[in-house]
Amino acid sequence: MKNIILSILAVICFLTSCKEENLLQPYGEDDGKVPAPVSNVRVYNIPGGAILKYDLPKDPNLLYVKGIYTSSLGVQKEVSSSAYVDSVKIEGLGDTREYTVNLYTVSYKEHTSEPVEVKINPLVPPVQSVFESLEYYMDFGGFVVSFENTSKTDVAIYVLRQDSTHTSMEIYDAMYTSMETGNFPVRGLPNIENEFGIYIRDRYDNMSDTLLFSGTPFREDLLDKKLFTAMQVPGDVQWNYYSGAPERAWDENVSNGNFAHTDFPCDFPHRFTIDLGVEVRLSRFRFWQRPGDDVLYQHGAPKHYKVYGRLDKPTDGSGSDPLAGWILLDECFSLKPSGLPLGQNSSEDQEFAAKGEEFSFPRDIPAVRYVRFEMLESWSGMLCSTIGELSFWGEIQ
Repeated sequence: MKNIILSILAVICFLTSCKEENLLQPYGEDDGKVPAPVSNVRVYNIPGGAILKYDLPKDPNLLYVKGIYTSSLGVQKEVSSSAYVDSVKIEGLGDTREYTVNLYTVSYKEHTSEPVEVKINPLVPPVQSVFESLEYYMDFGGFVVSFENTSKTDVAIYVLRQDSTHTSMEIYDAMYTSMETGNFPVRGLPNIENEFGIYIRDRYDNMSDTLLFSGTPFREDLLDKKLFTAMQVPGDVQWNYYSGAPERAWDENVSNGNFAHTDFPCDFPHRFTIDLGVEVRLSRFRFWQRPGDDVLYQHGAPKHYKVYGRLDKPTDGSGSDPLAGWILLDECFSLKPSGLPLGQNSSEDQEFAAKGEEFSFPRDIPAVRYVRFEMLESWSGMLCSTIGELSFWGEIQ
């Protein structure tokens, strides 16, 4: 018993005599040495920033290199690279003026070298180049904004309109994208003259100037889907396989288990005809894919198709040309914003598809009552087609 008590006392004395160690500090003895700075710095200016390459000192205690600079918004920023990398990247600057970057080497004990001062001159940042590419034209129910984003940077395109008091501008719509090029349809506006504005913001909170303009959208009506009727004319295929039904393409239900579906395998083309119930000069339509990780931008999701129309009722008679009497209204190519391979969808792909992919018809098309889709290719290459939901807009005659 005496031996046990002595052993316990010895352990207590040992534990209480140990110096408490700060686990947040670098491990090991501090030799107090300051690392040598980087040398031979080369500057490669890029849009909105620069890449700084340098020679690293031969110091076994070197941990990383950091660069400190002040952003275009006046905020101090820091970037770093490990001792195994010979460069740091500065990005997110919103203009092309000269900036100063101080480079430091840092040891394992967080000792910092003397700074090496470097001057950089960023090229035109994406927030400006995207803004300079903006073009617009008035359209049915609003207007369409086109843009180019050659660096594929994440940007937001904001649309402003004058408020009801005509005293200030308010945000009406926005698009978040990294697409290299694209169109941003702005819809739901009345056909009255108003003041509008467009500006760009990036993820670093840099903002462009504002493009201001006035315009009057064309009148546009949302077609009543209760008037739609599925038709079966010569040359069409069946769209009621795998628990699908033609009418589910306009039942306001966009879900994985609710769709129109052709048989499989079924050779292309896959045609599908709808009586809209009214005579209308179509302005645009929106196409929803069948949602779901296993079918979005794959399976029978249409990738390439054509849309036809006619005013007179198609006859039931058979003929050698199934498109006789039909007028080509538009040829459509589905867009996948990310461009990722089959089976891989980004968050932007999912958001884009969830809103429905919109296609604008040429302005000079005639009024129609009957529309006909002709599916020519699916995203996966499978010999089948699916439709999640359809909506149409236009000027009812």
